Amino acid sequence: MDIITLITTASAAFAAVGGVEAAKFFIGRKEYRRKVDAEADAAELGVLKDTTEFLQLQLRDKEERFADQTKVVRELNAQVLELTRQKAQVELELQRYRCIRPRCAQREPQNGY
Repeated sequence: MDIITLITTASAAFAAVGGVEAAKFFIGRKEYRRKVDAEADAAELGVLKDTTEFLQLQLRDKEERFADQTKVVRELNAQVLELTRQKAQVELELQRYRCIRPRCAQREPQNGY
């Protein structure tokens, strides 16, 4: 009788815990584990995808700002080169009229030396 009582008690406990669901859990625990792992991987992949999109957006914004700043630098360099060219032209014009002799009457403009 002890074995029968033991089996009856075990089956009652098994039924109280969930019986069929417990059996399904023990039979399909590998599949369940794979399913949980797949869901975790999908969640992690979603986070990585969002992070990648965010970083790409930041990179695109920085590239646009860099292009704008490069454009400004090139425009300023062009202005510097143009002003340097104009200065050289003015100095060349001054050399045409500047007299080397200290008291030259031909000096343009006359300055009293």
